[in-house]
Amino acid sequence: MVKEFNILMRKQLQERLHNQASFADESVPKGGWIRTIRGALGMPTRILAKKIGCSPSNITAMEQREAKGTISLDTLQQVAQAMGCKFFYGFVPIESLDKILEDQATLLARKRIDMINHSMKLEQQGLTKSQLQQQEEALVQELLQGDPKALWKDI
Repeated sequence: MVKEFNILMRKQLQERLHNQASFADESVPKGGWIRTIRGALGMPTRILAKKIGCSPSNITAMEQREAKGTISLDTLQQVAQAMGCKFFYGFVPIESLDKILEDQATLLARKRIDMINHSMKLEQQGLTKSQLQQQEEALVQELLQGDPKALWKDI
């Protein structure tokens, strides 16, 4: 039951992330979001500073920190709210979560099979390329049916 629940949660998360993937493909504007949105609103730094309760030079510093990637999430949240925006951040997987798990299962399966095959070769009982492929595919499926946490233990 727990396994089915975890699979369902992963599928729902994957669907949600898929809907955000197109936005994640967009790059951050050259001057950063603060400067870009503030400029689009025609909001002077002194007005944004007043809304946040800081000096205009702090707004300029925030914009610079955002452009360098050193601004805090809390500050971005505060500035977004002051400009009537919603701030969010997230991780959007490059590939599907299922594909990431499958790739990890494949790496683990290859590692295990290589160790076993090496021992068998020493005893003149090595597997053929076709047999290795079949064993790998079977082990990958077995690993994917088990607990996903086990995929990350042998790294």
